[in-house]
Amino acid sequence: MSRITMMHALPIGLLLLAGCTGHNVTASSPGYVALKAGNYAESTRLLEASNIRWPNSPVDELNLGASYQSQGRMDLAEPFLRRAMTHGHGLMPTHTTKDWAKGMTVEEVACQNLAIGLAPATIEGTATPCQTTLVVAVIAAPGPVAPLYRQTSYNTYFEFDKATLTQDGEAILRDAAKEILSNPDRRVALVGKASSIGTDYYNMDLSRQRVETVRNALIAAGVPASRIDVRWVGERELPVSQRDGVQQPLNRVVEGVVK
Repeated sequence: MSRITMMHALPIGLLLLAGCTGHNVTASSPGYVALKAGNYAESTRLLEASNIRWPNSPVDELNLGASYQSQGRMDLAEPFLRRAMTHGHGLMPTHTTKDWAKGMTVEEVACQNLAIGLAPATIEGTATPCQTTLVVAVIAAPGPVAPLYRQTSYNTYFEFDKATLTQDGEAILRDAAKEILSNPDRRVALVGKASSIGTDYYNMDLSRQRVETVRNALIAAGVPASRIDVRWVGERELPVSQRDGVQQPLNRVVEGVVK
């Protein structure tokens, strides 16, 4: 049996990393202790709070994703695991809860958790769960298979009650602009969103400000305005469910799809 096949049969692998992201996660950190003990409701509560305080920590992102995944909520786990892949590139753990994760980077463990929890990204299985690009085969009937095209998502996240770009957001939009400009037929659809804290009117306007920030950044990077479609929905169409009064960083977003 191959190594990958064996891993699919194993429980979720989790890891701990100390001191690389501006705060220390240790073997005695409450969120990690609860996660290791299988107290997922408590680990989710603690790790959500830590993620709000340190929103770009690959450790918290991975552990929070794993906590959601352990409860069967891959819809909530996947965004955190993919962010851990981005922020955890090349970072090595000091502790793991599963032996198979030893020697892996944060990025590799996050990817393996996705492979355990997700089906292949296409019906033909041509994309792995760790790809952020969805590959779609367009089939004419009758006739041969048409050329493949790529549809890529670029989500730009914002700090609480802000409509200014973070450093991560600037990097994401640089990549998005390069892909859009790689082909004159490419265009991007942007949808501005805001979390459900505050009034509906306020959040609608905040989502408008965020999507305009992203649009202006793409135009500044050389993308023609005619190739950018924009709308904003406030606290409607939220990516993840949100309890009243509880911050949810994944809902403070402008979702972008390059077609």
